[in-house]
Amino acid sequence: MFNPVKFVVDLVYGDKRLLALIILINVIGSAFGFYYYWDQLMMTPWYYWLFVPDCPLYTFFMIFALLFIAMGKPNDTFNVITAVGLAMYGAWTMFVLIYFGEVYFAPENALMSSALWISHCGMALESIFLLPYIKKAGIFSWMTACAWFLLQDFMDYFVPFTYNGGVMRLHPLALMEYYTRGMSGFSFLEAKLGSMMYITFAMTLIFIVLIYAVSRKWALTVKEPGVSPEKT
Repeated sequence: MFNPVKFVVDLVYGDKRLLALIILINVIGSAFGFYYYWDQLMMTPWYYWLFVPDCPLYTFFMIFALLFIAMGKPNDTFNVITAVGLAMYGAWTMFVLIYFGEVYFAPENALMSSALWISHCGMALESIFLLPYIKKAGIFSWMTACAWFLLQDFMDYFVPFTYNGGVMRLHPLALMEYYTRGMSGFSFLEAKLGSMMYITFAMTLIFIVLIYAVSRKWALTVKEPGVSPEKT
């Protein structure tokens, strides 16, 4: 039976020009993502920076994951972390844009938010390009990934710091939380922001299990870019 997902993965790894295009898209996406987080980074102590730009961090990782694959030196642990991060934070952002639609889809923000929703859908979907390379990843790789994402969630929601006399956190909605605190209607927004902690931890565990399960069902073995994968 024709499988469009495997067809696309075969196509990309069978043509180095397409692989280069995927890498270029991630370079552009990462650059925009770090720019998007620039204000928050400037408000955050430098030693917390690694935990601030969630989405661009994993598109940035994807650049190197694909380069390592192209060089014939894939790393299981790095690929697992990258695949889970792409899928989880891509889906997380799509959810957040809709969940906080009163902010992101207000008339002045709707166009940008629509573009972000589509781009993060692509981000989540591109995790499929790493599935053949994590099919045989061992328990160490998966436990390391689990520890990393739980640490990231912990840092996001349980490690506050002070900026200009106000309390900030590291999660991706920290600027919204910081600037709207004390405004009329904040109690409603605060309740939603509070619920995001539980949603994020739940999504982390769900996507680790999901990517693990899907990767174990993968039915292709990729030899190297430029050579069509073999069926197993």
